[in-house]
Amino acid sequence: MNQKSESKAESKIHEDLSPTRNLTGIHLKIVATIAIIWSLFQLWYASPFPFWFNIGMFKGLPARAIHLGFALLLAFLIFPITRSKKITIIDILISIIGAFCCLYIYFFYDQLVDRGGILLKITLGNYIIPIELIIGSIGILLLLEATRRVIGIPLVIIAVCFLLFSYFGRYAPEIISHGGLSLNRLVGFQWFDQEAIFGIPIGVSVDFIFLFVLFGALLETAGGGQY
Repeated sequence: MNQKSESKAESKIHEDLSPTRNLTGIHLKIVATIAIIWSLFQLWYASPFPFWFNIGMFKGLPARAIHLGFALLLAFLIFPITRSKKITIIDILISIIGAFCCLYIYFFYDQLVDRGGILLKITLGNYIIPIELIIGSIGILLLLEATRRVIGIPLVIIAVCFLLFSYFGRYAPEIISHGGLSLNRLVGFQWFDQEAIFGIPIGVSVDFIFLFVLFGALLETAGGGQY
């Protein structure tokens, strides 16, 4: 009975630590290629080479955006919408859209800074399209969906509660009430600022955690863990 329990525990640990266990063929090659590129980016970012050669230097927010872009890309390519299904074309499209929402910050970082938090709107004929409001909203929603797929629904519920509190703060009990944020300010702060989604936690992940995880994975693969 004890051996059976230990076998189940080991199987569960292996399942939790190896989300790519069921990947095969071209799917595995694509995921592996993205993971390798992400690792090379992080190693380059952490190395002194950008300063030695004066090339490939990344500022804080753009680097964090690229980091999250890789994470969303892999999350949707590894974890299907339900654990019982396989990756579909919808998952691939969502992964690309999620990465785009993050990389938009990298490519247009200087313009975002110059506008001082004012989200860009474009005019098409008689219509005004809040392009950055749309990009930021989609990015937040896809981040919540990726969190649900990888971690589970409890953390998503907590995040949604705080988002709702930010928007409907005026209706909260007096002791915690506030004026509330407009949708533009909420999305601008959450997605295009360095204080919310791209705040300290993801900054620590970019600067330290990823490297420790990468080193641990290499050590485990090389047999260091068994030693």
